[in-house]
Amino acid sequence: MKYHYQFVSRTTVRIELIPEDKKETALIDSFFASGEDDEQLMVLFRKGIEDYATNAQLTETRFMNFPKVALCSYNVVVQTAELIK
Repeated sequence: MKYHYQFVSRTTVRIELIPEDKKETALIDSFFASGEDDEQLMVLFRKGIEDYATNAQLTETRFMNFPKVALCSYNVVVQTAELIK
């Protein structure tokens, strides 16, 4: 699956899912047929947001063109390392 990103704000990005083969196209079509967002669809958008911004966590998904295009809000999680002496 490829992703197309469009910056919206510091914490929001528009993500479009772009299937690369017939299997991925069938997967997207299955989400459209069911008419509801399921966990597997959310996994695709979570992967997209993680690829877009390091340490990002998806907080909200608002579909613009279900199931391929969504406005995705996210938070960046700051990871700290403890110094060991």
